[in-house]
This record gives sequence, C-alpha cells and structure tokens, in this order.
Amino acid sequence: MSYWRQLGEEHQNPLIVTGTVHFTPHQRSGMVTREREIYDEFGRRMVRPVRAYRDRSGFVLSPTFIFIDGRSGITLYTERHREEVLYDISHNTPALSSYFELMDRLLPSFLGALADQSVRGTRIMLK
Repeated sequence: MSYWRQLGEEHQNPLIVTGTVHFTPHQRSGMVTREREIYDEFGRRMVRPVRAYRDRSGFVLSPTFIFIDGRSGITLYTERHREEVLYDISHNTPALSSYFELMDRLLPSFLGALADQSVRGTRIMLK
C-alpha cells in the first residue's frame, strides 16, 4: 500500500489503474446455429436457421482491472472481464487482429467504470 501512496503523491493523488491481462488461445467444438439462404419455387429468398457441428478455435482475453486511490493507496474497486472470439477451424486468423477485436469489445466496459461516455472510432491495421 505504501508503494501506491508514494506513486499517488508523485502524481498529485490520481486514480491509479493497474491489473493484468491474459490473452490465450482457445478451442471449442459443438453445435452452431447458422443462417442459410434458400429460394422457393417462385424465386423468393428465405433465410432458415441450420444447426451443424463445428470445430472452432479462437482466443480469450481475460483482464482484471484494479482501481486504487492515489491518496491513501487503498484499493477502491476490482473488475474482471472475459471476452472470447471463435472462428471456424479452417480460418487462420492472426492472434494480433483477434487481440484488437477483443480489446475493441472490452474498451466500452472499462471506460464505463470511469465515466458515462461511449467510445467510437476506427482502427486501421494495415495500410
């Protein structure tokens, strides 16, 4: 606690945010519902749900955020999240793009703990 208090004094008693982020590969198999387009005898398009067994792989992002009062060094709040993204096993999705996708999902929840504002933006991975 003295470490956080000292850090708070150096920066005029701010809210200190620390924690951990775990990013791990993940695999899951099971039934998946997908929509399939079919056309009737009159050429009208219809969408029907179809269930199929799929092997999927992806990533899990599990952060823990700890909010500390810079004046006293006391933990004010701890928040845990879990975000997961899964792809068909045939897709070779890079870990970095999955990481950014999961962080984009997580960011509004994290900022919601600090203020009542929404975040909008665009990220360009390759140019």
